[in-house]
Amino acid sequence: MPSKIPDLAQLTTVADGDELAFNDLSGPNHTKRISKLNLLLGLTKNVVVQVKTVGTGTYTPTAGMVKVLVICVGGGGGSPAENAADAAVSGGGGGGCAIKLFTAAEIGAGQTYLVAATSTGAGNSSGLGTANALLLATGGAIGVSTGLSTTVGVGAKGGLGGVGTLGDLNIRGGSGSRGTVFSTANARGGDGGDSFLGSGGRGGSTTTLEQGEAGGVYGGGAGGGETSGGTDLSAVAGAAGIMYFIEFIG
Repeated sequence: MPSKIPDLAQLTTVADGDELAFNDLSGPNHTKRISKLNLLLGLTKNVVVQVKTVGTGTYTPTAGMVKVLVICVGGGGGSPAENAADAAVSGGGGGGCAIKLFTAAEIGAGQTYLVAATSTGAGNSSGLGTANALLLATGGAIGVSTGLSTTVGVGAKGGLGGVGTLGDLNIRGGSGSRGTVFSTANARGGDGGDSFLGSGGRGGSTTTLEQGEAGGVYGGGAGGGETSGGTDLSAVAGAAGIMYFIEFIG
């Protein structure tokens, strides 16, 4: 069966009577008009979406799939625990993203996939194919603590964002922002980095909350906290990844 796209190309060839196809409501030209409209409607209908969440498995194409657009997002980086009296923690990096259009032949009967779980350490990777050979999106790096310090302006760099590889589009996740000590009584944790599909968690501060927030779905990095207010910090997780399969059915 020919695909929708070649059919559309064939119908765009000018022939006798085509100039009447869209204004003559009777006879063979009316039939042409309806045929072209039905074809255009068919192009928008024949799309199926499969969504894969945390874990491993096998992506099995829907019957008739001719191409599939895969959006793969890695996990966000976490932020570490801290119990020093005066410290600030930077945000974790956002997960990377890789996007690629595959043909049915490239996918075959199916491909294994891996979707990143949450992590309080470095973010986990998501990928497609055996050993992620077809597509890979790495996780963001973990945030870093300043450690005990009362020196104004001491800071810790945020975790780097993860990267996408092997895609038609490879997108780096945002880096976490710095955690900074302002005085013996004030500090600010860094915000987590954003991914292509998820926001980073908010960093903690002495004037709001001291503990950083978890990364937002999907792939956002964790916010770092601060301890100048006298509260010890727990480790905070970056968000899990995600994988979308947008299938075009022939």
